[in-house]
Amino acid sequence: MNRSTPKLGIWIAIGIGLFVLASIGALIQYAPTLDLSWIWGDDYYRHITYFSFYQAFFSTVLSVGLAIPVAHALSRRQFKGKGLLLKLFASTLVLPVLVGVFGILAILGNSGLLADLFSLFDRKLPFSIYGLNGILVAHVFFNLPYASRLLLQSLESIPFEQHKLCAHLGMSPWQKLHLVEWPRIRQQLPHVAGLVFMLCFTSFSTVMALGGGPKSTTIELAIYQAIKFDFDLQAGAILALWQMVLCGLLSLTILKFSRTLPASQAHSG
Repeated sequence: MNRSTPKLGIWIAIGIGLFVLASIGALIQYAPTLDLSWIWGDDYYRHITYFSFYQAFFSTVLSVGLAIPVAHALSRRQFKGKGLLLKLFASTLVLPVLVGVFGILAILGNSGLLADLFSLFDRKLPFSIYGLNGILVAHVFFNLPYASRLLLQSLESIPFEQHKLCAHLGMSPWQKLHLVEWPRIRQQLPHVAGLVFMLCFTSFSTVMALGGGPKSTTIELAIYQAIKFDFDLQAGAILALWQMVLCGLLSLTILKFSRTLPASQAHSG
């Protein structure tokens, strides 16, 4: 390996660190008081903080919860088009958010395909795509395939010898899931759930397009509103620092949970 590679990595890390520190310094410059307590004392900001956690939690539960059986089914089946399907799963990472949102509206919107189907029976949609419903649907649409791919990679890392041993011992599918496959999923689960939660917690375009009003506003969208419409740079800076503090605490929490499942325990079941 080239000896200059570690030095290059160190310089890149230093550059990223300086960029982050400069960004934080700029935020502090516009928020000289650094008083984050007023956010919790304000009813509106307390509501958007609660809603940010609320929608991110349920989006993560739905996305990762559904990704587990999807990844498990894909790991046990080989069929034509599986490679293409996995490539389509990866496309959600590069698909523009608004394109996906417009696609969801074209199917589940008030003038979408499902609404046209209901109109044939003189009925209206029993739900609205705007608000929490639309946010959850969009987050599941984008994050379910991604989480499935990550969990599938974890299942595919199981040594072939363990599959042969399960067959020799005559294990049932449930026994194999409990003793071999679930420990692998459990080991990866905190990382996948944490990543999806952070993506949903800091979501912007999805909430802006499908939020439907002040009741479905997140911290990310509140920062945009404070700067764009109110031109309140101090409020925007303090909200940005508030979001950074919360994300930092979430990262530490995820790290703590992930450490409770080291790789050496994943084989013990």
